[in-house]
Amino acid sequence: MTLSSAPSLPTIVDVRLVDLPKVADERGWLVVLEDARVAMAIRRVFSVHVDRASHRGDHAHRLCNQFLVCLGGRIEVVCDDGSARSHTVLDGPERGLFVPAGIWASQDYADGSTLMVLCDQLYDAADYLRDYSGFLEYRGPGTARGGTPGQGEKE
Repeated sequence: MTLSSAPSLPTIVDVRLVDLPKVADERGWLVVLEDARVAMAIRRVFSVHVDRASHRGDHAHRLCNQFLVCLGGRIEVVCDDGSARSHTVLDGPERGLFVPAGIWASQDYADGSTLMVLCDQLYDAADYLRDYSGFLEYRGPGTARGGTPGQGEKE
């Protein structure tokens, strides 16, 4: 795996909210999530649960695309391409957020929230960009912005 910048990295406009089909009847409901809906082959799934409000994430991936679904609670996701940021609230399983590789993401979880993450890559520690200044360097010229995204930051 190379550590250099890719010729064309995704931007904040490539982060997208996707409505997921919800089927309900008198017994309850289910949400359908398939490869075609998330526009990637699903190779890994994990979940994150917090008992108390927490800040998580604060990293990007070189290769791994992710699809985030809130299974319960409320999670604000901040995505950053080094030049622009977006804020998205996930508060139910009928909407998911596609976060392409090369986008910095952080999450602010409300008490008792659970996030499910679908990935198109298996876990690889070398795929992570965990330092924001290193992320900006990876993104290349023209992406430097003032400051470092931090817990609870709002724009």
